[in-house]
Amino acid sequence: MASMSIPTFREVHGEIGDQLRTQGYLAAVMVDLGPLARIERSFGGATFQGLRQQVDPLLEEMAERFRRDDLLTRDEREGDRFLLFLAGPRRSETPFKSSTLHGLVERVEEYVNPRVSRLTLPYLREKPRVGVGYGVVLWSPLESPERQILRLVDDATASAGMRKQLRDRDQRERLLEIIQNREIWTAFQPIVELESGGVMGWEGLSRGPRGSDVELPLALFGLSGRHGVTEELERACRRQAFVDWRVLARDGRLFINTVPATVRDTSFLGRGVFDYLGPDLSPREVTLEITERSVIDNLNLYREAMHEFTDLGFTFAIDDVGAGYSGLETVATLKPAYLKIDIALVRDVHQKKISQQVVKAILDMGDGLGALVIAEGVETREEADALADIGVRWVQGYLFARPVDPYAGNPELPES
Repeated sequence: MASMSIPTFREVHGEIGDQLRTQGYLAAVMVDLGPLARIERSFGGATFQGLRQQVDPLLEEMAERFRRDDLLTRDEREGDRFLLFLAGPRRSETPFKSSTLHGLVERVEEYVNPRVSRLTLPYLREKPRVGVGYGVVLWSPLESPERQILRLVDDATASAGMRKQLRDRDQRERLLEIIQNREIWTAFQPIVELESGGVMGWEGLSRGPRGSDVELPLALFGLSGRHGVTEELERACRRQAFVDWRVLARDGRLFINTVPATVRDTSFLGRGVFDYLGPDLSPREVTLEITERSVIDNLNLYREAMHEFTDLGFTFAIDDVGAGYSGLETVATLKPAYLKIDIALVRDVHQKKISQQVVKAILDMGDGLGALVIAEGVETREEADALADIGVRWVQGYLFARPVDPYAGNPELPES
């Protein structure tokens, strides 16, 4: 959607050309809102239009805040790109310095990105990163002002791309540091019996470095997925979960999340698994959780590999049951010991007849398999009562307990 209040740079071409001739050069900062386009693809044009009606004034506020005399425009060729043409000093005044532009771009990034992230919070699970770059062109009497301005825009676009590449490289290197240096830790959330409140087990929830942008698993594993190191991260999280479990020192079964690569990880197969568990933890006390979607995508792989783990005493849980599209029957072929109902089915289950029917079907399947059924993400008493009426016995969620930090007691930690 194009902003109606912010002009295109062609509409103010004359004013920009005068700046170029008068100053002897022209500089611009570009803000690329292209990463927000996925909101339009996922939620439709009306939602995206509403978002842009909030974003465009934010850019105008940015221009007013930083450089009151500068000219904010948009690129009509790419409606999601905005250009702030800078009113620089005249030839006889302060000399041009590229370091000034570097600093301005960083300030624009620091101003725009957190504000845009807040606006997109209802739509995107990961924070979008708005692209910011800059360009400079020197005045030439041999070339038309319009062509020089277009070169400036292309320069700013290339700058934003290079800055993104450098940022991605830095992110990947930081992620490798986190994995190699074991800066990961594990919070544990209890699984309790609805009627008595007794604890049956604890799910290990992996976290990134405390206080960092990747502390929550969604951000941590989202970043690892983009940089192709999910298996390395999962291996580190799995190992740390066993270390932190010994620190927690609670009774009950340990549930840990795994990815498809776990079942072919040679360091976790056969006798190698005892290097992870340590001397005091038996495989019979550990349940490996795999998501329904992973099961469906890797059914043959899991069917063949699970025997190596079950022979050692491990049990398996299927996580997020009801979230996939291939049906519960496919999941049942693996004969897991536990079925964990997807949080989307639990949310407001007391108001949703269809969710209640699916939960009943999962309970029936659990009875047929001899598997315990656990409802995840229970947050309200109404949800808990509805699940109890349906026949759910085991639950997990904020209503009963927040995740426990084994190193700091029981603070209120965000749930995965």
